[in-house]
Amino acid sequence: MTAMITRAGIVTAALALALGSAVVSPQSALTIIGHDPEAPGHPGFVVTPPASPFLMAFHTCVAGVNCEDPANHLIRLAQSEDGADWQDVAGWKPYRGSVPDVARRGNTIYVIGAGVSKVDIASGQVTAHRIRVTKADGSPAMPRDAAFAGQLPDGRFVLTYVPPMQDVSPGSSVPVLLAHEVAGSDVTEFVTTGEAITVSPSVAGTVGMATDPDIFFNGERWVLYVSVGSNVIAFTSPVLEGPYDLSSSTVVSTQAGGVPAGILGTDGVWTYVNRGPTRDNISILRAVSATGSEPIPSGSFTTVLTGSRYGAGTAESPGVAANAPGIPCGSGCASDRPLPRPGRVSALKVSGLKRTSATVTWRPPTSGSGADLSAYELRTRSSGGRWTSWVSQRATELSRRYAGLRSKTRYVLQVRAVGAAGPGPAVTTTFVTR
Repeated sequence: MTAMITRAGIVTAALALALGSAVVSPQSALTIIGHDPEAPGHPGFVVTPPASPFLMAFHTCVAGVNCEDPANHLIRLAQSEDGADWQDVAGWKPYRGSVPDVARRGNTIYVIGAGVSKVDIASGQVTAHRIRVTKADGSPAMPRDAAFAGQLPDGRFVLTYVPPMQDVSPGSSVPVLLAHEVAGSDVTEFVTTGEAITVSPSVAGTVGMATDPDIFFNGERWVLYVSVGSNVIAFTSPVLEGPYDLSSSTVVSTQAGGVPAGILGTDGVWTYVNRGPTRDNISILRAVSATGSEPIPSGSFTTVLTGSRYGAGTAESPGVAANAPGIPCGSGCASDRPLPRPGRVSALKVSGLKRTSATVTWRPPTSGSGADLSAYELRTRSSGGRWTSWVSQRATELSRRYAGLRSKTRYVLQVRAVGAAGPGPAVTTTFVTR
């Protein structure tokens, strides 16, 4: 049996002895603590298919229990319009699992962290499946802290992970490994193919063991994150599978939190970490930056999710993804780079201001010209109010008239272009009605 082990899923010799076993294999150890990381702990259920453009998988842990034990973790799925305000996917039933990640391909959302749960984007049906990761020789790989990295030209997923603890000597360098999805397995089988990078225990002046890798595309280059304690280190590469440049190592955040995840958002790169004053009080935070690979001040991180809404002490281990079909797969795939997203719209202007109406105009993006535009989306909010839902209109329409506004009210307006790979960054302006 192959185990997808999280860093919390290793049973030490001391615990094994306390449980009355003189010799315990990693697989039987996981059985002892009641967590099977190969299979989701549910028989299936139905959700309302998420419609927001961003997804987050994470786990919670109830205060007062041993949160180092993944048997006490519950995997949850949330969605967001803006990366800051996260709402639960309606109907999601949390199940036992740890350090999850999420990705979408076509009309299926995949959640890993305990086997793989597949969400049909049309019907909302969630099904449970076992997952198996092997080395090239067919032996169990036992990946730890696994995350989706990207897609191959034929559409297959690439996983990134670090080896199980028993394969890493204290104080030694840690390889960040890659595995390819087996063709036709639909995210149930992967084979390890090589290393993205090997990280020393003193990388970029930090001290510790690299864990929790995450790979994402920042619009120009691929970025690899690892945790080193409560620090996040970034490396970059021009291609998905690297090799990632050791000389590019940058301490993105210092003592600001660990277990990082990154994604190209609407207004820059969004970097997520988890942080808290104690092991039983951890929240998920986000910062926005230009590339995701430059230093981010710790004060730039703001809390976006806490465990309190679930009656839990922690919300942690974020994994984020765009709720978009991803790279088109099959014989038409010609690159392992994502489809380009549109750039920012230009010449955004509000005119014709009246007591209850206004007209907004803009020009097409001047960057991201490789992205085919399919629509424009707009949203508004009054000063201090909540955003409206995004409203879509045809890509040939470069203006919109708003009616029914309140007089003498300050409004914030955002416009973004949308292409096959999803929305581009939003452009913001403000106006005041008469």
